[in-house]
Amino acid sequence: MTELDIVSIGIWSPFFSNWKEFSDGINTGNWQSEALLQPGLIPPRERRRAPQSVKMAVEVLDQACSTASLDPAAAAVVFSSAMGDMQITDYMCRILSATPRLVSPIRFHNSVHNATTGYWSITSQTHAPTNAVSAYDYTAPMAFFEAACQASEDNMPVLLVTQEMAAPPALHSICPSEQPFSSALLITKRGYCDNTVASIGFSVKPKAVEWPDLPGDLKQSFEGNFGARLLPLIALIATDNFTQSTQSFDLEFPLSPGSCLCISVSAR
Repeated sequence: MTELDIVSIGIWSPFFSNWKEFSDGINTGNWQSEALLQPGLIPPRERRRAPQSVKMAVEVLDQACSTASLDPAAAAVVFSSAMGDMQITDYMCRILSATPRLVSPIRFHNSVHNATTGYWSITSQTHAPTNAVSAYDYTAPMAFFEAACQASEDNMPVLLVTQEMAAPPALHSICPSEQPFSSALLITKRGYCDNTVASIGFSVKPKAVEWPDLPGDLKQSFEGNFGARLLPLIALIATDNFTQSTQSFDLEFPLSPGSCLCISVSAR
């Protein structure tokens, strides 16, 4: 089993705007009614034109880097979303089918799956490697596997973003996402940084498994959000019981109908 560290975590949804608010919610059951999305790294002019999907990703990436006091240029990025920006996809399909000459150039520009990586590279002024992963329901664990392999093989930290938008009615049947969600994990080789939130080991097995359960108060909001598939891992790390424990915890996530990603996680 390959061993790595999770150095820091950025996270956002309408119910929590950062890691502290998420941790407080996990341990107390009290959540904000409306968390604001304010990605300060994006200049005001670009922020007005950037879609929510970009703002979500840049916000959590900035959180993860700031918490770890890491220069964004020092980390590779693996961005993942099963469906991309579904709001723009819905808009593009409706406009192109009815009045194609009225399509917005800005929305067309933002419709590509890797638009977020471009915004991040520009706003953070980084030339580090970036890529975008999509594997429908298996997107989040696939992206984790990609990021973990990069972190273990390359002498560079990797920022893993997993996110999904709320689905418009036309796309709800194929991606029943009720709430937007975005998270960023800063993954490094074991011992790369002195301060970490968790140590992990990972492996892949030819085994069919079910998705691990979400914490009860998050299940209704995020069960259908493919970008939140790693929330059981993130929520575990946020609990007081985890931070005070000396034991390791094992989680299994489907990578396909017949394979799974096995993650062993312990506090540092």
